[in-house]
Amino acid sequence: MGSGMTSNLSTSAVDAFRGDFRAVASMMQLSWADNHNEPLLYSEVFLRSAFDYPGSSFDLAPAVYGDAGPLGFVAGFPRSVRWDGRQARFVLSCFLTASTAVKGAGIGLKLWSNLIQRCRDQGYDGVISYCVEGDDMDRILPGLSRVLKLNTQRIFSVKFLVRLLRPTALEPRPHVSSADIDLFMELAAALPGNLPLLRQWSRVEAEWQCRNRAGAITVSSRVGARCGILTGYLIQQASTPPVTVVLLEDLLWGDLEPPERVELLERFLAAATAQGACFASCPVLGYASLNPLVEARFRSSKRVIHTYLTPLKGLEPRPATAIYIDVF
Repeated sequence: MGSGMTSNLSTSAVDAFRGDFRAVASMMQLSWADNHNEPLLYSEVFLRSAFDYPGSSFDLAPAVYGDAGPLGFVAGFPRSVRWDGRQARFVLSCFLTASTAVKGAGIGLKLWSNLIQRCRDQGYDGVISYCVEGDDMDRILPGLSRVLKLNTQRIFSVKFLVRLLRPTALEPRPHVSSADIDLFMELAAALPGNLPLLRQWSRVEAEWQCRNRAGAITVSSRVGARCGILTGYLIQQASTPPVTVVLLEDLLWGDLEPPERVELLERFLAAATAQGACFASCPVLGYASLNPLVEARFRSSKRVIHTYLTPLKGLEPRPATAIYIDVF
């Protein structure tokens, strides 16, 4: 990259995302192709679906554009949470990417700091940023925060349990009823209120999570008066050839007995394999029992994602023993 390009980038304006999902998806795939950890394949369809989440806006998705298209991108998605027992509005910082043409020119850091300012201007209480252990952003973020006079702190490290799945005949996805949405909201609301970070749901958010998002998989169980529900979604891994993965998101076991939990998990995995999933992954967040996954032969992965909280309105970040929030 020549000095002229570097000079132009230093003065490049950060604009709101223009909705050119295909171009951004292509830029992300090219930029992440050389990651030592095989990244997920965030397609045009997946990105469009992410912005269908209630309350999402291009105003929280700063981007830098060049003559040939996007040179950098990051997206922020609103989440209602309780932090240390206090109601708060957070933003998840996701998909931070710089084009291969401008890597090393500071575009990613410029975008992240711009997103923080946009969140502050819109009155959010804090920003959650995820960094893969060993990646450049994980190394740079704490120092950048100090330069910007922010109190960004690592609050949690997310590990993962994984399992290979046997292919089966393709079948339609399970139907998700209004009663399933009711059950999801009921069980999510019943999670311990003393969790340091606890996601809160509106009904339209729950509908997106359980059935409207791209690749949604939701399976519920009712055994007499006992009940539970699991959610997740399908996405491809950027391998050669691409492999379909199911990511488990909400482990809401409710009051199901241990064998009933294992049976619910196996039904969920069967629904995922019927959609082509060859691999399952579940973040370890500490809010739910993992015994059913261990019994179902899930194993520990080497992948670790660090969770950083940047407070914007007087919150005090501290290490958390458990969190209930989605992990991108």
